[in-house]
Amino acid sequence: MRVLLLITAATLALSTTAFAQSLSGDQIRETLVGNTMSGFDDGEVFHEHLNPNGTISGSTPSGNYSGRWRISGDEICFAYDTDAKSKPKWDCSEVRLRRNRIIWDDNTTATLIRRTQ
Repeated sequence: MRVLLLITAATLALSTTAFAQSLSGDQIRETLVGNTMSGFDDGEVFHEHLNPNGTISGSTPSGNYSGRWRISGDEICFAYDTDAKSKPKWDCSEVRLRRNRIIWDDNTTATLIRRTQ
């Protein structure tokens, strides 16, 4: 029974990423910018909006946060404002998309909430 559960869990995990489309830099811009992503990170639910001016407006149950984003080649890079005195560290990742699921390089996911037009 335990083996069957492990196989089922592995199959579901692979199905999330196996059929995901890798996005180019232009596709990342078209898909993510101006939209909101929701997910779970560092033990909290987050909602993060990528503003067209390269800034991030985010919120968690602990409060609001901000940062910056940029596209480098076929990757999106994020830097979060943690301390006004320190230089932000940019973290870059390829982006894969399957329906409304965003999948990052480390296979963590977020849900894309598209703006209504």
